[in-house]
Order: sequence, then C-alpha cells, then structure tokens
Amino acid sequence: MIDIKPIIAKIKRLIDEDSDASVTYAALEARLALEKICYDRLRQRHDYISHSELKEWQPGALINRLLRDVDPEIEQTKTLSISASSVVEGIIPSDDDYVEIGTEVGFNSKRISRLWHALSKLALHVSLPEHRADKISSYGEKDAIKAKLRETLKELERLASGTMTFSGFGEEVSFECVCGARIRRKLGLLRNGQHVHCIDPKCKIAWRAIKEGQKFSFEQITIPITCIGCGTLSEIPWLWFFDMKYEDHGILRCHICKTENYVQWRLCTVAPAGPPAQK
Repeated sequence: MIDIKPIIAKIKRLIDEDSDASVTYAALEARLALEKICYDRLRQRHDYISHSELKEWQPGALINRLLRDVDPEIEQTKTLSISASSVVEGIIPSDDDYVEIGTEVGFNSKRISRLWHALSKLALHVSLPEHRADKISSYGEKDAIKAKLRETLKELERLASGTMTFSGFGEEVSFECVCGARIRRKLGLLRNGQHVHCIDPKCKIAWRAIKEGQKFSFEQITIPITCIGCGTLSEIPWLWFFDMKYEDHGILRCHICKTENYVQWRLCTVAPAGPPAQK
C-alpha cells in the first residue's frame, strides 16, 4: 500500500511556512494525496475491473464505482487476524488466540469528494473578476485554505493509520477471454446484462453477463458487418468501434474475398420498429 505519511509531513511544513505561496502548494499536495490514496485502492482491486471500464477519474466517482462493481465494503474499516494455534476440527479458537495481521481503514467517498473539490475551489483557481475594476488575485484566501487543510489533514492521518489493503471479499466468478487473459468478477455484484471488459488493456473484447438461475455465463459483445463484396457476415468486437471519433472511418478487410469494407460513426435518423408506445 502507498505510504502517505511523508506527504502529510510535507503539507504540515508548508502550512508552517505560512506564506500565500506555501499554503497554496500545501493545498495542491493535499489534493494529490487524496487522489493517490484512491488510486492505490483501485490498483489493489484492478484484478476485478478493467481500466477501460473507468469513465471518471475523480476520487469520489472512482470510489463509488469500486463500491458498485468491486468491493461494497470499501467504506468499512476491516482488520485481518490469524489464529496463533493450529486448526483443530470442532474447536473454535478464543478471541485471545488471534494475532492481528493488519487493518484497512475505510473510505468515505462523500467526504473525500467534498475535500478534494473544496481544496481546488479555495486554492487552485484564481477568482473570476466580476467587474472591470476587479484585480486578479495571485492566491486564494490564506486563512480559508488553512482551515480546509487542517480538515483534510485529519482525514489523511486517519487513512494513513491503516497497515494493509484488501482486494475485497466474497465469492468470485472467472473465465478466460479469447486473448488468454483470466477475467474475474465478484459474483455478488454481477448484474444480468452487465458489460465486462477484458482485463488486458490491449484487448478489445467485451462480454455481456447472462444470469441463468444463480449462475452466470458470458457472451461476446459484437457488431455484425456484412461484406459488400461477397456478403459474408463478420462479428466485430464492440469496443473496436469506440476508439473511432465522430465521422472517422475504419477499414475492415473481408477474410474471404479481401474486399475493404468501410465503417464510419454518423448521426442519423431512424424509424421505430413498431408503433410508438402509448403514454
């Protein structure tokens, strides 16, 4: 796990300097520290979520995504202990027999997000002038920044008290992608129809989770493309098209007749397949 204690010490030294510049720099370091902690929690859980599935990078949004898809207990403080005695069938060790291995301090996504945004608003943006006569300030209000820094330091010190991190608990389901990578997901968090991306960032295969009873199967998500030369139908990975920008085009060479088929993102009108739904 990442050690933020040196960062905390640096923030305190900058606050003690008590200049406009040093306090502003302390706010930047504090904001970066919040990001680093959240990103470290993500790193520890990256076996269960692909980088391509992350649409937002802000700490609060990131923790909420991990709560939903990876670890619903990420906000709870957890301690791992192990029995000092050998396991004997039918005998439950006493509480005194357990030795603590480490603790992961829980997150509060709302608090992290609030502090992160407040530091930016107070210290990392110049005030917008309202009139022609307004002066452009060099820094934010020092006392207000220091007050928010003290609040942030309390949270950073609380998080720094942890000694280990977990990847989450609970039963998992796994399967092998066509590229050979092993894709793992927490069984209790999977939803019917959920899109699951390959864990390999170079792979463009995405899968759809299909729930049947209490079990899940996975099917590739593809787009059917019919060759204009020979009529052969090819199934193209869905994610391949998401690398294209609007009005860009891609070339798909038919594996049968070698004809080059062009595809392009376009905005177009469509006709409903049936009568409009009654409101």
